[in-house]
Amino acid sequence: MQHLSKRARRFALALGLATSIVGFSAVQTFAQPVGGTDPGVRCAAKVGPGQYEFYLPGEKATDVNGNKWVCGTDGQWHRDYSSMMVVSSMYRLTTTQTTALIAQ
Repeated sequence: MQHLSKRARRFALALGLATSIVGFSAVQTFAQPVGGTDPGVRCAAKVGPGQYEFYLPGEKATDVNGNKWVCGTDGQWHRDYSSMMVVSSMYRLTTTQTTALIAQ
């Protein structure tokens, strides 16, 4: 009688373990990635002969001439006017004033 109950416990444990493994793998099948998705857009910067670095949209880089660039959502480099400041002997212009002067 005791031998039968030991078998029944082992069988119940094995059945419970198998059920939990099947249930766990089914949950992973429908898992969605956490966080943002990759936009799939990159800007390339040549750093040497045959060597390139790739940047995500919004990342900034400075070229050998000191010009600042920002990677756009279209995969192209655009001038970074966010840090540009024009200094005059009489007064300083803010970034928005500089942009307005360029547009005129």
